[in-house]
Amino acid sequence: MRRIVASSTVATVATAALLLAAGCSSPGVDKPGTIFPTKPECEIDSPVVPLGGDQQMVISFLEIGKAEDGFDLDGDGDPDNKLSAVGALARGAIEDSFQDFSIVIPVEVFSFPQRGADPCVKLAFYLGNYRFDLDGDGHETAGERGDCDDTDAAVHPGVAELADNGKDDNCDGNADETWAATDGGMTLVPSTSTADADMDGITVADGDCDDSNAAVTGGAEVCGDGLDNDCDGASDFSRDGAGVLACTPYDETPDTLAFDPLSFEPGTMKPVIIFNSGEAVTGEAGDLRLHAGPSLFSVTVPATNDISLELRITGATIEGTLVAVGDGLGIKDGRLGGVLDAHTIDTVRGIAIDEVGLTAEDSLLDAVFANILGTIIGLQTDPMSGCKMPDIDVDLDGLEQFCDSNIEEDPLTVDKCIDGDGTIVLDEVDAAGVVTKHCTEAVDEDGAFRFVDGVSIEMNFDTTPAMLRQP
Repeated sequence: MRRIVASSTVATVATAALLLAAGCSSPGVDKPGTIFPTKPECEIDSPVVPLGGDQQMVISFLEIGKAEDGFDLDGDGDPDNKLSAVGALARGAIEDSFQDFSIVIPVEVFSFPQRGADPCVKLAFYLGNYRFDLDGDGHETAGERGDCDDTDAAVHPGVAELADNGKDDNCDGNADETWAATDGGMTLVPSTSTADADMDGITVADGDCDDSNAAVTGGAEVCGDGLDNDCDGASDFSRDGAGVLACTPYDETPDTLAFDPLSFEPGTMKPVIIFNSGEAVTGEAGDLRLHAGPSLFSVTVPATNDISLELRITGATIEGTLVAVGDGLGIKDGRLGGVLDAHTIDTVRGIAIDEVGLTAEDSLLDAVFANILGTIIGLQTDPMSGCKMPDIDVDLDGLEQFCDSNIEEDPLTVDKCIDGDGTIVLDEVDAAGVVTKHCTEAVDEDGAFRFVDGVSIEMNFDTTPAMLRQP
């Protein structure tokens, strides 16, 4: 199962901001409404089913935008993107995640067979896989020290090299090498075999690391076949002299990506991440502009093997320019904006960032509203309560507030939530002082989360064509 592994908490939130699943929930009866009324679904004849789209692509670039890149979420005429202040902190982590293929976000565009204005365009976003373990040996392809033969479970890093079988069993880039004792210790001795069992014209002594497969010669790497064609010790992975990856789903050459099962509703093949109300319109410059949203979206995203984040973005909106990329379609200068609500931010736990006062035991909400991160991104403090406030009043009942009721403790953690109507909710704790329910988990009479105000975010992204297949 492919998981998004965050190099930093901010990178986790930033990346997952693009993984939006349709899951609209109505505001509670004690809420006057929302600044983001849901746009009704547009109607098309073709259903939104995986591999049924007219265009397939993958997110190829992602960053938290600058302050001026934000959407005007609250209608005051100014762009909203409070998390722009931590864009530099997240940038390196996001780039690293792209380099090791931890971030793979395929996209399908429906009801859009060719470039042109269209009043109803739908999009499905998926979690994707580019690294595979099809032979089930516990080692994936497309990595620096990955599996060098994903068709053979007996071949992978860490196993003993077998003599005279013509294969690179241990994935060091050599077949049938041996170790010999010398005065300086043990020395690797390459095979001198001149056999050419696979009749590819290259012997083991010449550098063929798999003499049982003519597709492996030590020549150019073939991306996506699960074999170490160039004999560098890893399949579907190669760097040129400048360190540029030869195999990557993010260039303009479409590569095959698989759907992660988490992309679908349990027990079905229905995508959980859908924009149902997009359109393509001709812009003032004659370009073709994509618009989708706003709406309320939520999805559960695994952050690490032990941590899953239930992420909600209110008022999620996408804009971008639809362009021809090779023989396919791409989105350039894409923008996604919305609000990360307080409950969502409170679910980001288990990762420490010393620079913003975040410990592994605490949440991003603690860093934002009780420690220095809120100051860094410029959140206001209520003069009466001393609590910091989000920047977007989603439910139109006044800005909510979050703070630590005991400012003498260290580290500071949010245990006090104040609704826009003045209602105070505290963390629930047991007799031992252990928190059993965080105040951000409070719900209204309809069972919807009570604290829906949050911090604005805008992300820039591009896409490039891809080829998608079933898991």
